[in-house]
Amino acid sequence: MYLKNLQLSNFRKYKSLLVEFKNGLNVLIGENDSGKTGIIDAIRYLLNTKSFEPVRFDPKDFYQNNSSLVRAESFEIAGVFDGFNDSEAANFLEWGYFNQDKNFELRLLLKVNLQNNNRITWDLKAGPENAETQMDGNARELLQVTYLKPLRDAETELTPGYRSRLAQILQSHRSFQKTKDKKGQTTQHPLETIIKEANKNISNFLGDVKANDQKESENIITQINQYIEGFKHKDDPRLAELKIANPELNKILRSLGLSIEENSSGLGTLNKLFMAAELLHLETDPYNSIRLCLIEELEAHLHPQAQLRVINTLKNVSSKKNTQFILTTHSTTLGASIDLQNLILCNDGGVYPMGEGETQLDKGDYKFLQRFLNSTKANLFFAKGVIMVEGDAENILIPTIAELIGMPLHQYGVSIVNVSSTAFLRYANIFMRKDDKQLNIPVAVVTDLDVRAMEYYTDRTNDSKIPLYHKVQEKKIKTKDKDFDVSSIYGNYYSNEKEFKDAIKGIITKGQTKTSRMPNGVNDTVDKWVQEELSVGTIDSIRKARYKTITSKFDMPVKAFL
Repeated sequence: MYLKNLQLSNFRKYKSLLVEFKNGLNVLIGENDSGKTGIIDAIRYLLNTKSFEPVRFDPKDFYQNNSSLVRAESFEIAGVFDGFNDSEAANFLEWGYFNQDKNFELRLLLKVNLQNNNRITWDLKAGPENAETQMDGNARELLQVTYLKPLRDAETELTPGYRSRLAQILQSHRSFQKTKDKKGQTTQHPLETIIKEANKNISNFLGDVKANDQKESENIITQINQYIEGFKHKDDPRLAELKIANPELNKILRSLGLSIEENSSGLGTLNKLFMAAELLHLETDPYNSIRLCLIEELEAHLHPQAQLRVINTLKNVSSKKNTQFILTTHSTTLGASIDLQNLILCNDGGVYPMGEGETQLDKGDYKFLQRFLNSTKANLFFAKGVIMVEGDAENILIPTIAELIGMPLHQYGVSIVNVSSTAFLRYANIFMRKDDKQLNIPVAVVTDLDVRAMEYYTDRTNDSKIPLYHKVQEKKIKTKDKDFDVSSIYGNYYSNEKEFKDAIKGIITKGQTKTSRMPNGVNDTVDKWVQEELSVGTIDSIRKARYKTITSKFDMPVKAFL
């Protein structure tokens, strides 16, 4: 099973929000204060965590209107779970239901109210909408998630002690569960036997250790107890003893620490150790029904190469062990290394999945970006505005010009993305959505018409050929079977045959240029259209047509500047 979606109402900066998740890796990416932590906290509030940290609601959790500054009096968090196997579904039969696709689903609803005296009350129920009932504690415990906080203190979590997280993880492992004999009596755990024997051996050894060098000196335990006899009450029979650990299983586990080397490890190594221990817990906890791990700022204390190794490990775990991860990141290294299909961009109070069918990217674009979207270009996920350029000259000049006019780009959160080619559309389509939701990130594409002045050809001594252009010469393309209206691109010029025919096919097949074939007879007609040579008489028309052709490819929030 996995968390299919999360719906928020009046929670923090979200008036209303629906987030869809995949069964696998999900990465929330975006600039600071874009709402990533709010989504993670909403999941924690709804499900609780395995580390038993108490959930404390705060008045600031309630949505506040930016204009009136009035806070909402309540908020709701709803989560829907899907992908159940039979054993998982059996735990939630009382609250589950079948959706339209006849799949078993579970829906949880948390309602939280803010009273007049800032007292906060809450209620958790489960079931289909408008038919929710109370969920008991045992069922809710099966939904607890693993959570790694952003400012995690891995050293403390792995250190022996009463609040040792490592001890909690080990206690939930099957190997450390106590069993009962045929009489119903709890049996001694093998680890308890080992420690008892070790304590006995230590006691025997210390029995021969004298308090001082004198022959008649008593051993140190006897001498310690002589002092204690003078300190304690007359009827107190207890005596001191030296041992390595209390032979009770839970106390033995609390005395254990996890390390990777004898010397003190750095924060990065401790962080990786802590994540490894939590992943073990996620995989082996017998009380798990959902394998869901929340990790905030995965990159904490990790250098770029370590980040790549960790994220690749999580990818493998998610695919092979049916585990769902929901991560947040500010790392351009991670942003570039994770498939766009797994990214969810948080921006201006909204979320924008980057998966196929959500953006204007096609399958070829996803493959291209997976190869060429590097950590430098991944800056676009954290920007308030993006300027795309096609070469090094613009990449150097534009920031310099911005500095000279007193508007340095970094102060306005604007990123320069050098696509190193004219493949702007592949990158720009990241920001153009299939639905009506628009990203509030203005994108400027700075390119040129690639139509040189006639002097370039007439003044040069080499044999540079004057280019030929394909022109849409008719408003309708007539074939034996049908006439096709191409008036929207009538008069446009194209610098090569592929671009020319793709434009025509895009109009005729309503944009399905990758999946549809050119209708019969169209190629025969357009092949007869004579190419036009660049000349003094045509250059202005060609430039205007090229401008129209290029700008028509981009939709809000992307705009081309030529």
